Amino acid sequence: MSEKIGLLATARTKAPYEAPVIDFYRSPLFIKSVQYAKQTYDRFYFYNAKDGLLLPDRIMQPYDVSIRTFSREQRVCWGKKVIEELAGYEMLSRVSLCLHGGKIYRDYLEPELIRRGISFTVPLKGLSIGRQMHWYDIHTPRAKI
Repeated sequence: MSEKIGLLATARTKAPYEAPVIDFYRSPLFIKSVQYAKQTYDRFYFYNAKDGLLLPDRIMQPYDVSIRTFSREQRVCWGKKVIEELAGYEMLSRVSLCLHGGKIYRDYLEPELIRRGISFTVPLKGLSIGRQMHWYDIHTPRAKI
């Protein structure tokens, strides 16, 4: 069975000080996605507009960059960069890759994965933020006490 790898979005809400990725981003949806990833995936990575691919322990500084301000060409380059960087860490043809995050990002990640012949799933595709929160509540394994 192939290893499960998660590729997760970050969030608009950020800490006002430097911190590792998993502590820097502050939205409730981000927190739920991290809880899910820790219990579900063999490894997981993040992406943001500013840096592209992020490892969970990467130290982040406050910033204000949005993919919404990028031109179409910049977004296409961004998507290629993220997948290229991910391919430096994972044999993408040999893992089960799951994308988490908004459509505006996936619109530039998915074509690059398809171009490279990499299969992937989008478990929360088409769900509103509220429904995504509910999905994580239902699908995140509970810690045994």
